[in-house]
This record gives sequence, structure tokens and C-alpha cells, in this order.
Amino acid sequence: MKIRYILIIVLILFIIGAGVGLRMFFKPHADINRLKPDFKVEAAPLIDEFQKAEDAATAKYSEKVLEITGKLATKSQLPNGTTLLILEDEMQGISCQLDSNWVTANQAVIQSLEPGKPVTVKGVCKGYLMEIKVSPAVVVK
Repeated sequence: MKIRYILIIVLILFIIGAGVGLRMFFKPHADINRLKPDFKVEAAPLIDEFQKAEDAATAKYSEKVLEITGKLATKSQLPNGTTLLILEDEMQGISCQLDSNWVTANQAVIQSLEPGKPVTVKGVCKGYLMEIKVSPAVVVK
């Protein structure tokens, strides 16, 4: 009799765990447009902050939503179709991987971006490895 109750409880816990796991697995990613930025920063001082004290800057900005304003260095399309914007410096700047859903709906905005012109990008900071990684990101109008 006790074994039967134990098996029922284990089965219920397994079903609950599977349900939670599936919900987390199929959860859509956050809409960057709707997220409020944790920090509004200029690109050049942000790059300096990471270069001078990488550990402190990583602790401060990692997985936070940043709104970054700076000069667009390059705009490119990767072989997998991802649109990539580099702010300030091509080698040690800020690499912003644009959200694919946003790109599909905002082709005109992307086409209007010109290297050398100022741009504001909002996205999630993923850290620093030769350049600051921001993904997913959107261009703030």
C-alpha cells in the first residue's frame, strides 16, 4: 500500500518537473524593445571601462540591458543571415548582433544606417572577449 502511494507521488513530481522543463525550453526570448535599459552609456567610455578593469566591468554589465550610443564602424551580414553592427572600432569595439525578428520587421532602418554616423543600440551585454558582445540587440529609433 505504501509503495503505491510513493509511486503516485513520484509520478506526480515527474509530471510537474517535465511540465516546468518544457515550459522553460519553449519560452520565447524577451522582446528587447520592451525592456527598460539598466544602463544608458556612450560607446567609447564603455570600451575604456572594459579595457581598464575587465572583471569589474563584466560584473557590472554582464547580462544587463544596455542602451549604447556611439559611432557605427561597420554593418555586415554574417553567412548565417545575422546582421552585425560594430560600434566605434572594428577590432576592439562593441559587437551588436541584431535580433532576427526585429531585423525582419525593420529592414528600412537597417538600410538607413551608415558607417561613421551615430547610432543608438539597445541589447543584452554578454561580456568582453577582444570586443564587447551585445546580443540580442535592436536599433533605437
